[in-house]
Amino acid sequence: MRFEYFTFKNFKGISEQTINLNKNPSKNVFALVGLNESGKTTILEAMNYFTYKSANLKELGIENYSISDIHEIIPINLRDNFNDDIVIEAGLILDDEDIRKIKNEFLKYDIILAECGKEISYTQHYSFKNSKYTNEKKSYWSYSFQGKKKTERKIKKLTNEQALLVFSFITSLIPDILYFPNFLFEFPEKIYLNDNHPDPKMSFYRRIIQDVLDSLENDLSIDDHLISRINSAKDTERRNLDSLIGKMQRKLTKEIFSSWNQIFNKQIENTEVVLRHAKDESGPYLEFNVKDNIDTYRIDERSLGFRWFFVYILFTRFRSYRTNENSLLFLFDEPASNLHPSAQNELLKSFEKLPSVLYTTHSHYLINPKWLENTFIVKNEAIDYEHEEDYYSKNTDIKISTYREFAVNHPNQTNYFQPILEVLNYSPSSLELVPDVIFTEGKNDFYSLTYMANVILEEKLPKIVPGTSASNLKTLISLYVGWGRNFVTLLDSDNEGRKQKDIYNKEFGKLVEEKIFDIGDINSDWNGFELEKLFTNDDKLKVIQTFYPERKQYRKKIFNQCVQELLVNHQKVALDSETIENFKNLLLFLGDKLNHSLEKV
Repeated sequence: MRFEYFTFKNFKGISEQTINLNKNPSKNVFALVGLNESGKTTILEAMNYFTYKSANLKELGIENYSISDIHEIIPINLRDNFNDDIVIEAGLILDDEDIRKIKNEFLKYDIILAECGKEISYTQHYSFKNSKYTNEKKSYWSYSFQGKKKTERKIKKLTNEQALLVFSFITSLIPDILYFPNFLFEFPEKIYLNDNHPDPKMSFYRRIIQDVLDSLENDLSIDDHLISRINSAKDTERRNLDSLIGKMQRKLTKEIFSSWNQIFNKQIENTEVVLRHAKDESGPYLEFNVKDNIDTYRIDERSLGFRWFFVYILFTRFRSYRTNENSLLFLFDEPASNLHPSAQNELLKSFEKLPSVLYTTHSHYLINPKWLENTFIVKNEAIDYEHEEDYYSKNTDIKISTYREFAVNHPNQTNYFQPILEVLNYSPSSLELVPDVIFTEGKNDFYSLTYMANVILEEKLPKIVPGTSASNLKTLISLYVGWGRNFVTLLDSDNEGRKQKDIYNKEFGKLVEEKIFDIGDINSDWNGFELEKLFTNDDKLKVIQTFYPERKQYRKKIFNQCVQELLVNHQKVALDSETIENFKNLLLFLGDKLNHSLEKV
């Protein structure tokens, strides 16, 4: 099961907005970009307030993690007399395994589920009168279940009473939400392993220890393989414990310091995680330490940067080893904003290894052009950054738009999405000045296409921008995808051209639909062709002989040099009707995809 969307109504500064996480299901990383006080954190808080989740980090005492007083979420401009509901709705998509489990659960109540819709939603209402919470929380869920009792014949929509039989089970499948306003919180000196420890933090950290055990993939448990051995006086049990602790240390060292070396581009050698085990009046425990060539340090004795990174890896990377785990959505608020640029870039790559991530940022180093389809612009309509005297000229009203929607609808408000423009090497002063373009593999295709259009056919084309090869058009495509501007990419229909077309379509997804083509897409007779093959053999030789009359054979390099020379000199060559027709059809196709009518030069 995974989240499809969240809808919020009357939550702090959000009057009513929806954030859709299902635009591109193959991606798992989503970014919220906006100016300070635009409302990015409010969106994370609203998602974290969704209460159908088993995981909770409240006991860790993370600053700004939770909202202690429900009255804090009343819309600011309505605090004087709020008489309405605050609503949080989550839409979810079931996968085949979820449906199988739900069907089995219904069978426990002698109900055969014949049809199960793949989309369900849960809605939570918090009612207020005179700005006071009425203690009335109403929850609704929508579903599409059809089935019958085993004793019945007719399949029909299940009644609410029948559906409620499995309500608790279905909610147990909902992905957990883990919200981290930051990772700078106190790491315990000792992690007690008993499950009855009075400190609520220990239950959370105990589960982290189990994650480390799960990463060893040997069916290990805290009770049987740690606690019992720490409490045992037998030499064999002590040796077994030492063996297990050694494996845990090696796994922790590998995961943490290999990631550190990659993200910070530093090779830390002769440094390892050391686990000390013992017991006191509160029970058996583990201590986490870091040992270098000289000394051994507790985690809380290391630098803030290391503590941040250590906790990040421990809480995220090892979570993926958790067995029987629901899908997971991590919420990060301005992650790693204190790290240097290259470290932020590498940290961004690490997000792909997590189940699902939604994060806020105003750093362009934490923007990946591949994820533009999953990037949202957050804007507070109350703030006018252009006119400081009207800084809060209206009531707070947080809006969420996809990046592309916002760029198209607000082309001049570049301050809101400046981080994205910076990572895309944005240079025009206004998005409106960006021309429609045709990207080609390289300069030779550029010269041939331009020559045939401008000189032979005397047609005016949109701007043609050559790349350096079929595999090096990513930056150009990223720019135009980011700007939301019109373009097409023309590739050869050889093996490399088709390969790169598939790569670009996979990386950019729906954003490049009907924008990337090889020439075989235009005419099936051209499958396997390079652009030069649209010239007949006679014409290719004719072009060469314009400058080298003695040559009797085609040479690609010389041909391309001659086309360039013909273009520079605006010199016409009498070409076959087949060549002319080929390029005319090619240009009509490109013009159609750009909504551009061919015009005489």
